[in-house]
Amino acid sequence: MNAPRAPGARRPRAIARRSYHHGELRRALLDAAVELLRGGGPDALTLRAAARAAGVSQTAPYRHFRDRRALVAGVAEEGFARMGDAIARAVQRGSPGLPALRRGMAAYVRFAVEHPAEYRVMFGPELARRDDLPALESTATGVFGFLRDGIARLQQAGALGSGDPALLAITAWSTLHGLAVLALDGQTAVTGRDLDALVNAATRLLLAGMGAADSHG
Repeated sequence: MNAPRAPGARRPRAIARRSYHHGELRRALLDAAVELLRGGGPDALTLRAAARAAGVSQTAPYRHFRDRRALVAGVAEEGFARMGDAIARAVQRGSPGLPALRRGMAAYVRFAVEHPAEYRVMFGPELARRDDLPALESTATGVFGFLRDGIARLQQAGALGSGDPALLAITAWSTLHGLAVLALDGQTAVTGRDLDALVNAATRLLLAGMGAADSHG
C-alpha cells in the first residue's frame, strides 16, 4: 500500500503514469485486476486496488467500470473469451469429428486448472445472475453455444446419437465443470490418476453416453 504523499514531494513513478488512451486504460485496469485476483483472491479485487496497481487515479476506473461488480464482470468476460479461444484452437488443431470434440472438452478442463482464480470468478456465485451484464452474458453463453452447436453438427453427420443438443451440452459441461472443480480442490488425488487420464475417461464416457459410434475416436 502506498503511503500518503507529502505536499511538494516527488510523485512516485507508478502513479505518474496517468495518460492512457481510452482502450489502453481499460486494458491496464483489467490486467491489474487479474493480477490482484491471482495474488489475493476475489476480496483483493477492488476498483481502488486496481487503480493503484495500474498507476492511475482512484477515479479513473469509473470511466469504464461503474462499480466493483462491473470490474469483476470484466475479468470474467475476458476469462470466458480466452477459454473460448483455447477450446476453438484445440478443436482446430487436429482431425475433425469426435476427436475434435474430445480435444475441445479436454481444453476446457485444462483452462480451468491453468487459470484457477479466473475460473472461480467466472463460475462463482457473485456473477451467477448476469441479466444486468449483457456483455458477460453474451460471452459466457457463446462458449456454451460453441459446444451445443458442435454436438448438433456431429449429430447431423451421424457421429452422435439423437437428443436435444442443448441438453447433451449442459450434461457434458456439468461433467467437465465437476471434474475441473474437483481437480482445483485437490480432490482427484484419491483416484491415483493424473488429470490427463481423468479427462480421457470423462470424455470417453460422455461420448459413449451421447451415442458416439466410436467413443475412443
